[in-house]
Amino acid sequence: PHNPEHKPPGSKDLVYLEPSPSFCEKNLRHGILGTHGRQCNETSLGVDGCGLMCCGRGYRRDEVVVVERCACTFHWCCEVKCKLCRTKKVIYTCL
Repeated sequence: PHNPEHKPPGSKDLVYLEPSPSFCEKNLRHGILGTHGRQCNETSLGVDGCGLMCCGRGYRRDEVVVVERCACTFHWCCEVKCKLCRTKKVIYTCL
């Protein structure tokens, strides 16, 4: 990696020996969608981290309330009942 703080590739990572196009910006000719608007992990130093994925452009922090099924129980026979739980999550998105 260009940045020594990012983790080096592991044994299961794909490493290219030839230069590739920039995946940071949209380039429909090459089928590249860019990373604008993608969710990233603020604390990761890997490829999912905001520092690497957002290409140095920065990222936005949003708090959202998510409603999910939780505390599910199986009732004999053949029914699963769940509660709805609201949790606050922090989402990081590339600028």
